[in-house]
Amino acid sequence: MSNENNRKTWAQPWSYREGTIVTAAILLLGFALQAAGGGIVLRVAAFPWNLVAGLVFLALLISAFVLWQKHQVMKWLGGVKAALPAILGFTFLVLLMGFVKQDVEPKSALVRLLGLTHLVKTWPFILINLYLMILLGIVTLRRLTPFSLKNAGFFLNHFGLFLVLFSTALGSSDMQRLRMNCYEDQTEWRAMDNSGKTVELPVAIKLLNFNIDEFRPKVTIIDNQSGQIVLNKGKNQFELLDRNALDLFGYHVDVEQFLESSGKVGDAYFPVNEPGSAPSAKVKVTKDGTEISGWVCSGSYVNQPEALKLNETHSLVMLPAEPRKFSSELHIQTKSGKNIKTTIEVNRPFKVDGWTIYQLSYDTEMGRWSNLSVLELVRDPWLPVVYFGIFLMMAGAGFLFIYGKPKNGGTEHVA
Repeated sequence: MSNENNRKTWAQPWSYREGTIVTAAILLLGFALQAAGGGIVLRVAAFPWNLVAGLVFLALLISAFVLWQKHQVMKWLGGVKAALPAILGFTFLVLLMGFVKQDVEPKSALVRLLGLTHLVKTWPFILINLYLMILLGIVTLRRLTPFSLKNAGFFLNHFGLFLVLFSTALGSSDMQRLRMNCYEDQTEWRAMDNSGKTVELPVAIKLLNFNIDEFRPKVTIIDNQSGQIVLNKGKNQFELLDRNALDLFGYHVDVEQFLESSGKVGDAYFPVNEPGSAPSAKVKVTKDGTEISGWVCSGSYVNQPEALKLNETHSLVMLPAEPRKFSSELHIQTKSGKNIKTTIEVNRPFKVDGWTIYQLSYDTEMGRWSNLSVLELVRDPWLPVVYFGIFLMMAGAGFLFIYGKPKNGGTEHVA
C-alpha cells in the first residue's frame, strides 16, 4: 500500500488511480461537449452507416491489439484496474438516470444543457460506453490465446457483454417505437413516432372488435361541502361492490340490487345494454338507527353519475369501474403476403415480420364502449444480437461453474 501511495501518477505500471482519472476525464469531456452543443439529443446513424461504423471500430480495435498487445498501456486496458473505474463511471450514469426522469421536457436550463433527461443520447453516455467496449474488446482478444476450455468461460462472458453493448449502441437509431390508433371496422397502416411524425408501415391492421373486462365498481364516502373523499385514519377508504353487505366509515351498506349495465328511467335504474350505459346499485345505508335507501351510479360519457345523500355531511358515491383486462381482435395484413387474425391484450403481444404489436390503451372517456384501440408497434432489428450476447454470457457462467476459474484469471480480467 505504501509503494502505491508513493508512486508518481502515470508512472508504470498504471493502477486504479490512473483508471479513475481516465474515467473522470471521459465523463467531464462528455458533459463539456454536451454543454457546448446546447444539450443536443445525439443519434447514431441508421443502417447501413451504423453497421459500417461498427465494422470500422472492430477493425481498428483488432489492429491496435495485434500491433501493441505487449505494450504496458494495452495490458493495463485489458485489466481490472482500468475496468473497475470505468464500470463505476457507467454505473454513475445509470444511477443518474434513475434519479432524473428521462424523456421528459427539462425544467431547468442546466438540466437541458447537460442532457440529463435523455442521458442515453448524450456525449457522456456514448463516450463511456465506447470506452467500456474498448476494454471489453481487448480483454476478449487476450482470452483467445492460448484458448482452452477453462478460458472459454471468461471469453464467453466478456464477448457476450461486448455484443450486448455493441448492438445496443449501434442499434438505437434502427429501433422504431410507434403508436397506432385503430378504430373498429377500419384498416390502418399509418402510425406516429414520439415526435408526432406520421410513418407508413408495411403492416396494415383492421380492428375487428375491442373488448374490456371490468372489475365491479368501488364505492366511498365523500364530504358534501368539499366534495373530497372522507379519510379513514388518514387514508382513502374504498370498498368493492362484490358482496351484499359492507361497512364504510361507520356506515353499514346493504346492496339490494347491482346492475352491471343500466340506464335511468324516472327515479330508478333498469338493465340496458347500449352505448353509454353504466353500472348502478340500489343500496340501503344504516348508521346509528338511521336508514336511507336509494341508487348510486358511476356515470359514463352519456349519463351523469348519481350519489346518495346520507345526511348533511356525507354522501355515498360509486366510482368508475376499473378495467380488469382489455384486448383487441385484429386482422393483420403484411406486404410479404401474410393474412392473420389474432387477439392481443396487455402483456400478450403479437409478432409479425419483425414487428411486435402491443396493446397500449383505448378511449378512457368512453370506457368499455370505446371503439378505439391504441396499439404500440416496436421494431428492433438488433435485438437478436442482444439476445445472442446474453446467451453467450449464460453459457460462460456455465463453463465457469463446470471448469472453474483459470489460474491466471484472478486479477487480469474485466469484472
